[in-house]
Amino acid sequence: MSTDTVKTKKIILRTADKEEFEVDEAIAMEFGTVKSFFEENPDASEEPVPLPNVSSQCLLTIIEYFKSRGGSSSAEDEAKAYNEEFVKARDNESIKELILAANYLNIKDMLDMLTQAVADRIKNKSVEYVRRFFGVENDYSPEEEAELRSRNEWAFEGVDPDDD
Repeated sequence: MSTDTVKTKKIILRTADKEEFEVDEAIAMEFGTVKSFFEENPDASEEPVPLPNVSSQCLLTIIEYFKSRGGSSSAEDEAKAYNEEFVKARDNESIKELILAANYLNIKDMLDMLTQAVADRIKNKSVEYVRRFFGVENDYSPEEEAELRSRNEWAFEGVDPDDD
């Protein structure tokens, strides 16, 4: 009998849209929320862990991220390259949704990586771009905005073109 056939413990995670995912325990324990759930409910090993703030698409992406990256044991340079490609392959909306999921699941390293990606994407962009990026409505009158722009001209100099 080969050592490859040794069964690893599986944990079932149930998303907000009621989909269930069977995940290796090692991956599930990377999620602080899941780890806490089992610390507080040691007898809950058979029931699905509810994740009411995480969509199935987000959870699938996060699980694939950990499977592909190899958890937290990957070499630093390899992990950095993988993270860059992972972020590059995602649109702004996906990254924002993944940030919410990583925050809820308490995955600090992933949250740090994703928030840095957002910071990089809005760095040196126009106010209008940042407003669109975060869905913030402009509540200044044209006069108020003109006054703010004239008082803070330095903040509007050398801004990169928007990526719309």
